[in-house]
Amino acid sequence: MPVALDALVLPAFEELDPLPAAGETEPWHDAYDLAERIDVPGVPVPLRHDGAGLGVVPTGIGKAAAATTTAALCADDAVDLSDALVLSVGIAGAPPDRPIGSVVIADEIVDWDDKCRFDPGDGDGEAGGSPGDVPVAPDPYTAGQGVVDLDPDRVSAAADLAAGVDLESAAAGPDPTVTVGTNVCADELWHGRTVAEHVSRFLDALDRGPYRATEMEDAGTAAALRRFGLADRYLSVRGISNHDRPDPGESSRESFEGSLTETGLEVGLENAVRVARAVVDDRRA
Repeated sequence: MPVALDALVLPAFEELDPLPAAGETEPWHDAYDLAERIDVPGVPVPLRHDGAGLGVVPTGIGKAAAATTTAALCADDAVDLSDALVLSVGIAGAPPDRPIGSVVIADEIVDWDDKCRFDPGDGDGEAGGSPGDVPVAPDPYTAGQGVVDLDPDRVSAAADLAAGVDLESAAAGPDPTVTVGTNVCADELWHGRTVAEHVSRFLDALDRGPYRATEMEDAGTAAALRRFGLADRYLSVRGISNHDRPDPGESSRESFEGSLTETGLEVGLENAVRVARAVVDDRRA
């Protein structure tokens, strides 16, 4: 008999060296008694659940891993997701105007890899700049497949619940906030002012954005759910752990190496889980 879930939480990873903080699954094991296990073919580790409708399993890092894990869960008879809310919950990068520890509830997921790339200096400026400024453009052959709009009522309800959640603040800097906005997903782990500008101009060309969070799984998860007719049950809740570009006078490599601090990772994940738990517990009430 399949295990019927009310909520399925999909972190990306359990533990990940060399990150100096706990994995994305740990807060869920701390908060709920996820003692039951289900082995699902195609899922790298057992799905853990509490016997009362909550399931948690990491997808693996990257869109391919996320899509494969999600599709396996949707297809297997051992798990019934027909009435489940599916949530991606984890850390993310963001532009510098998002305080560390802020939470982004996505209203759209944009696949940054669904594009054309050209030699720098060989463009025609159609994205809004001088010729060659933006060496990327929408892919004419996939025509919107890389954008997933999330159910607006579900997103709005999650934002309302998030308004009542106390967020933990980092030791320094402005207080974190909850924002509804665009989440950009990429296979590559990028960092830098030039790439950030290209991402923004690419979104302009799609008439999307501005982006509020960047991560590596959610476009794969959303694409798999869409194939199984479950995309309207999907939420992405991301806590900002680091900024996606250096400060003036700092190189991108130096900035990246110093950006993933234990404090940022911990407060970003903690606040994402606090918001997601409010949504999950409300659904199960």
